[in-house]
Amino acid sequence: MTNVVIGAASGMGAATARKLAPRGKLFVADYNLEGAKKIAAEIGGDVHAFECDISNQAQVDALMREVDSLDALVITAGLSGNQAPGRRILEVNVAGVARVFRAAEPLLRKGTVGVAVASQSGYMVPEAPELFAAIDDNLAPDMIEKVARYVDVDNSSLCYQLSKRAVHRMARRLSFAWGAKGARILSLSPGITDTPMGRGEEAKNPVMLKMVESCPLQRRTTSEEIANVIAFITSPEASAMTGSDVLVDCGMRNILPMTTWEGKIKVPA
Repeated sequence: MTNVVIGAASGMGAATARKLAPRGKLFVADYNLEGAKKIAAEIGGDVHAFECDISNQAQVDALMREVDSLDALVITAGLSGNQAPGRRILEVNVAGVARVFRAAEPLLRKGTVGVAVASQSGYMVPEAPELFAAIDDNLAPDMIEKVARYVDVDNSSLCYQLSKRAVHRMARRLSFAWGAKGARILSLSPGITDTPMGRGEEAKNPVMLKMVESCPLQRRTTSEEIANVIAFITSPEASAMTGSDVLVDCGMRNILPMTTWEGKIKVPA
């Protein structure tokens, strides 16, 4: 059996790779191949590094061709609101994740588990049926243009939040097809996390520090805490868990500002 972690070169992906390594054969993949190789060498044993940009269909397919029997597939790869333009965020965080899950379909069997890391910020997106219908068509060539009818896709912050809400919905929607094969699929939503990406976001958004100080545990989540939960939900002990989102956020969801989207959803002419 094989476990796969995509986005494994740093942060929660690297922590997850270390946590899953004792289970057997492990593929660590990242768009940063040198970073993936470094983690593989650090862990040692039956660990193999691959280059994989999840927005690149050829690289996703090449990775999945190496898997014989899929145990757990964990996608921590993604872009934050300060790392790329809005359209690119949707390409990677939505279409990219959907692309990986589609490529994994032939490998699904009883006991396979898929986990995509989302974010508690996805809960900031209000109910919007027409917008959701557009973004739920994750792999349509014109998905982003459909979304643009309702949201400014040049707004990186909104696109990031929307992309994470899309991952919540993706796991719920795919749970039926995966369940028919005895497989499970979930999303996992960290809060503000003590990773290089998280620190970079915090430096550009001082309000995030106030959120850390105001949340119930008054601290950031750590990569190791995320990895611990991923290890649990990909284990047989979590065999009844599928189609839902798992919050690992120090209670951040309870104090999220819910006004970010006021007046931001357009009504098409």
